[in-house]
Amino acid sequence: MSAPHPPALGDDHEQEQEQEQDHTAPSVDGVPRRSLLRLATRGVVAAGLAVSVAGSLSGCGLRLDLPQPAPPAPTRRPAPDEALLVSVITDLSQIVTAEKAVAAGLSRGPTATTVSTLLRLHREQVTVLTGRLTNDGVPTRLITPSSSSRPAPRSAGQLAARLDSLGDADWAALAGATPSTRELLASAYSLRLCGAALLGRAVAAPTPPSPVREALLARTRPLVYAFEVVAAQSAKSQRSRAVATLSGLKNLEHEVAADSVTAPTGWSLPFPVTTARAASRLATHVMSAAVASLVDVAGPSPTAASLRDSATWSARVQSLAVDWSVPLTPFPGTDE
Repeated sequence: MSAPHPPALGDDHEQEQEQEQDHTAPSVDGVPRRSLLRLATRGVVAAGLAVSVAGSLSGCGLRLDLPQPAPPAPTRRPAPDEALLVSVITDLSQIVTAEKAVAAGLSRGPTATTVSTLLRLHREQVTVLTGRLTNDGVPTRLITPSSSSRPAPRSAGQLAARLDSLGDADWAALAGATPSTRELLASAYSLRLCGAALLGRAVAAPTPPSPVREALLARTRPLVYAFEVVAAQSAKSQRSRAVATLSGLKNLEHEVAADSVTAPTGWSLPFPVTTARAASRLATHVMSAAVASLVDVAGPSPTAASLRDSATWSARVQSLAVDWSVPLTPFPGTDE
């Protein structure tokens, strides 16, 4: 038999030897010298790693001794028609301020009632248009109206002129807006012009005629015919109102018929009218339908001239419709 081999020395044996040597090796303050050597070695390695990482970072252009800049804030994308809507809100806010000043100087009467009504409706327009922007993520601070450099109107006549101050640039900007904004602002502009007409200003049909002039004429002539019937079937004060409205509609027909070659045709009534009550109902029915037709008469792709023409026509109709239980609204002809 061969002599048995001595057992292999493994990790356990080495650890026993280290423990024996630790017991016999000189110590410092009770800590074995070998343990101190191991701790020192680990410290050197850690320091070397720190130096290596620092060197790598400094090679990338980073300064560890300075605070790092904050990440850039994300860029906000402007809302659709944001600049146009902010401009309109600013203008409306200045009109509201003017209406408050004029209302404060008026006593009771039709003019005071009209200014008070316009003030309420223009405030509603500001609220709706501001909400449209904030819903699209526009910060309120960017919508805050700036102060006006114009002299503030102090009379109903000056206020009417302010309401009728929309220029070519306003209509051109409106024509370039998205369809939903264009319809909403065309409606708002028509109320604004209506306010001017109610305060006594002559809001005339624009010249030259726009591409929608024939469509406006086709809607005006049936109104004239309807009010001829209303006047014929009315009496006393209702007849006086009907005659006044008929006169206003005939003037509007004359203006929109300029340069037209379309001949009048016959029209039918929506229901029989043989009494004063039926006549009043007819007046309200046809005027409500006319006010609601603003978006339709402007068409799907209107020009600046078409928008001005249709809004002016609607303003004239609205100013006549208030005598027949058709109240003014902030956005006539829309769902707002």
